[in-house]
Amino acid sequence: MNTHSTTNGPNEPRDTSGQDMQVHIGRQPILNRARKIFGYELLFRNGSVNGAIVTDNVRATASVMVNALNNIGISRLIGDKMGFINVDDRVLDSGIVELLPHSMTVLELLETVQIDERVLALCSETRKKGYHFALDDLVAYDAVVEDIFRIVSYVKVDLMGTDRKELPHLAEKLKKHDVKLLAEKVETQEDFEVCRELGFDYFQGYFFEKPSIISAKSISPTQMVLLQLSRILAREEEFFVIEALFRKNPELHIKLLQFMNSAAFYTAQKINSIRQAISLLGYRNLQKWVTLLLFAGEGYDTRSAPLFERAVIRGRMMELLAARTTRDSSATDMAFITGVLSLIDALFQTPLQNILSDFNLNEEINGALLHRDGVLGKLVCVIETLEQENYDEMQIHLKDVNITPTDLYAIENNAIIEYETMSGV
Repeated sequence: MNTHSTTNGPNEPRDTSGQDMQVHIGRQPILNRARKIFGYELLFRNGSVNGAIVTDNVRATASVMVNALNNIGISRLIGDKMGFINVDDRVLDSGIVELLPHSMTVLELLETVQIDERVLALCSETRKKGYHFALDDLVAYDAVVEDIFRIVSYVKVDLMGTDRKELPHLAEKLKKHDVKLLAEKVETQEDFEVCRELGFDYFQGYFFEKPSIISAKSISPTQMVLLQLSRILAREEEFFVIEALFRKNPELHIKLLQFMNSAAFYTAQKINSIRQAISLLGYRNLQKWVTLLLFAGEGYDTRSAPLFERAVIRGRMMELLAARTTRDSSATDMAFITGVLSLIDALFQTPLQNILSDFNLNEEINGALLHRDGVLGKLVCVIETLEQENYDEMQIHLKDVNITPTDLYAIENNAIIEYETMSGV
């Protein structure tokens, strides 16, 4: 997905020494046919009104690379997945991409690049050094650029710009080459199913967040216990009541002890009993942990599940955003739960109203989730518009909560890093 633009925004900063020139990184998951995360496209972020507007592709790519390699660390940013980074011919000619680890890097050749002998030679030389290429934003088959298919490993087909009637014909032609097909701007469950049937290998877009409801998803016995535990915590029952529930379910007991002894929750004390763990965590942190387990699901591969990842990152972003707008610690705790639960209808494929009836949540959280009411609701809108790259609407919501785009992108970075370094959940 190309987030680069060659037009100036009306409020784009000109002074490269200004605070607004600080650059961060966004990322969007790329899923395989089993809906597991295969990689991420790393997205340019800056502090201007429209976070996607850049005037120089070289500078944008260099900024992403500097943040990935120096300020964050590529492994902390994408874990063991593949990283897709936009490049053009000038970036390739500069040689800066050779700083990236070739084993986990895919260079996306922007659609603005004119494929000629010079570009083919640049790509071929870079390919010999172990880097993989993706052809970005293809909307129609062009025999003129056929030579590039001998170099690229992935072809990204833009569903929004492609004639749907021509999509089967396009896919058939592309599959004659030794390339993997990646459908981008996949917005619905139907888009995913159609492309999957046509033989696409990878998928990128927002379809996994709001899948169409085909049938209610059954909840496993373990999830039923978690729902019961969540209700007990919301009522702040005595610790012995909580402990009794854990003792009936040894799997929960083990999971909690693993979590308490991991880097995800640092404590100087060695945890050796469930009562000690519950006491140290307290009601609020324990409820956060239970909520995350609900999203993980029984036997769920949390590290490769886009919904789980997005829920965790949303929760942490909400928590950090709320801390910027209030000094009330209870508000930040509510923000975390609100962020995580803002995707629970997609997880269970059940209307949100029905799910929330199983939780004893206060009206502020319910209002934010159901109607986007209050400050919490506004913060959910901020994150949703950021994920959708709807920067104009995002800016409106940010002004309402007195947060700058630069602050938002920094918070997004922190949440991503924390998620990638989190273990034991």
